[in-house]
Amino acid sequence: MRQIFLLISLLFASCICWAQSDEGKISPYLFEKFMPADVLFRDGSRYKETMNYNLLTNKFCFLDKTNNNIQEVTNPEDILNVKIDGRVFYQENNYAIEVLPTNPPLFVQYKVHIRKEADKGGYGSTSETTAVRTYAGVNANGTRYDFSSEALIVGKRYQHYWLEKNGKRKMFKNFKQFLKLYSEHKVALEQYIKENQLDFDNVEHVRILCVHAESL
Repeated sequence: MRQIFLLISLLFASCICWAQSDEGKISPYLFEKFMPADVLFRDGSRYKETMNYNLLTNKFCFLDKTNNNIQEVTNPEDILNVKIDGRVFYQENNYAIEVLPTNPPLFVQYKVHIRKEADKGGYGSTSETTAVRTYAGVNANGTRYDFSSEALIVGKRYQHYWLEKNGKRKMFKNFKQFLKLYSEHKVALEQYIKENQLDFDNVEHVRILCVHAESL
């Protein structure tokens, strides 16, 4: 492996607690398992790895071929894009952005809410009134958070979306903001969302909506 692929072990992984849901534990990784990936570097070189994306650290991770340990990529600025399971990602502003092949292009940033584990109250009870705080990564509102110092609970996942229109990206975080991008078709799109029971947290639903909006 080239020196350009600098590595560090994910030593804090054992310090993180997963939030429980009816479906089981919520993983901090974007994919359910580590997947075959094609890594294209800016110098034109390519490497095959088994990779995933950590939503807590906002870094691509891969399995070390020598010991099968999880390692994270520490030089994402040298990578042009990563293709995992047929999906294309690139690094921008310390986040991985997925590019969906729509017209206009749809960009997706994957995020996760993180809570500090609740403090223990009197008689062993748990109180979240003073302990709970939400984070969107290792940096939130200018505050650096040390994952290794406390147990964290991984909460709900969510996405931010952008559409590239007229050479500029337009962000939308909910259907209301999306409708502003197609104000001339607001009524028709509202009806389409309702009739098709579209879920904003479902990336495929948002992609379908974008394609439909452009067809009007």
